Amino acid sequence: MGLRTRVLEEGESTRGDPVLLIHGVGGWAENWREVMGPIARTGRRAIAIDLPGFGESEAPGRVSHFGPRDAFYPLFLVALMDALGIERAHIVGNSMGGAVAYTAAVTAPDRVRSLVFVAGGGVGTEVALFLRICTLPGFPLLARAFGRRSQAREVLRTCFHDPRRIPETMYAEADRYGYASFGEFVRALSSGVTIRGVKPGVRGHWLAQKDRYQGPALAIWGREDAVLPVAHAYEVPKLVPRAELRVIENCGHMPMVECTEEFLAALLPFLDRAEGAPTGNIDASVIGMKAAG
Repeated sequence: MGLRTRVLEEGESTRGDPVLLIHGVGGWAENWREVMGPIARTGRRAIAIDLPGFGESEAPGRVSHFGPRDAFYPLFLVALMDALGIERAHIVGNSMGGAVAYTAAVTAPDRVRSLVFVAGGGVGTEVALFLRICTLPGFPLLARAFGRRSQAREVLRTCFHDPRRIPETMYAEADRYGYASFGEFVRALSSGVTIRGVKPGVRGHWLAQKDRYQGPALAIWGREDAVLPVAHAYEVPKLVPRAELRVIENCGHMPMVECTEEFLAALLPFLDRAEGAPTGNIDASVIGMKAAG
């Protein structure tokens, strides 16, 4: 697609398939910092990206992010895999990144070894009020006129059950990337969300494609997620039959950062099972995981 895209990598695929990590709306590649090393140590190539218009990646201009016609995100993800020489990957998406991962999985199912929703967007229809407000007409102009760079820190805190768990590096990255990517934040969000919640037409289009992906899937959610409620996790098996569920207690919207050990305890064994199981042959389960209070 000719877009300059920032990619962070650790490890090589000496044992398993690459793991492609996709951040949420307003996020950046380092959101996956804590888990990339452990993934790489399993013999897998861990790859985190800045989606176009976020972090240090080039903005895509006027595109239809989630379509439904000519949807930008799934086409971008497949093109990125081609550019990185990846035939097939585990695709892991947090928040909006979960919606990006899902659309790619049903668009090009043969390129996806497994699909992981980390508090993934688009599964349910509810969205936090502050995100819905951002889609109102004229809001970006108001935000530019009266907004403060420190607001990126405030938004970051809403993603954690216990803000004391936010690394100082994330605050610095929020200062660097948050305000600068606000325009793309609104454009991407508005592609799938209105003040009422997830757009029914967009969601309906992608739900109708669900049978195209029959591979393994996992949903990891924080019990105290204030952005996308944990009830959405129980909708995942309606998208992917026999999907596995993991709910982490005392955890918010970014379990890979807030509850890293519990997140890895759910993800890494799943990757092994996904590589060893025939398509669609993963048993359903719901397991609660306790994070440190």
